[in-house]
Amino acid sequence: MPKKTVDKAQLLNIALQMIRDDGFESVNARSVAQHMGCSIQPIYSYFNNMDTLKESLYGAAMKFYNEFVYSRIDNNRILESMAVANVAFAKYETNLFKMLFFQKLNGLNSFDDIYEWMGDKSATKQIADRLSLSEEKIKEVYIMLIVFTHGVASMIATSSANISDEEIADLLEKAYKAFIKS
Repeated sequence: MPKKTVDKAQLLNIALQMIRDDGFESVNARSVAQHMGCSIQPIYSYFNNMDTLKESLYGAAMKFYNEFVYSRIDNNRILESMAVANVAFAKYETNLFKMLFFQKLNGLNSFDDIYEWMGDKSATKQIADRLSLSEEKIKEVYIMLIVFTHGVASMIATSSANISDEEIADLLEKAYKAFIKS
């Protein structure tokens, strides 16, 4: 019987799906191999150890997150739609949200660091121009919205709140308007 060929992209996709279904803790060499129907050898041929596999999975999860969020952005309501998309990610991709955002991220020690990591600078400029506000003011609103949104998303991801999509959108819209006025 010929050996089963295991592709690196296929391996990452299967492991990412395992995280989506069962959480980050479900991923280890044996469980991935079992889902792929192979031995652990192909996993270690692509990754030196589990840490390198998990780093690659983190990158794949971040790519998935970016595609999820950016596919939901309304260019007429950039920050508001981005906030709603972030909460939707926590609601519908809970395990990936927990993997990406419920751990200390290296190098993020301030709100400015978080803005540099998560902020969309071109959106900041567009919104500042559209609203006739300074980019600094929009950055401030962006940071407040990130913090507020993460709180709502965390409540959703931990099942602390069961909020409808409509309530979420309304709440985030009100927060955005209040932050713009402040």
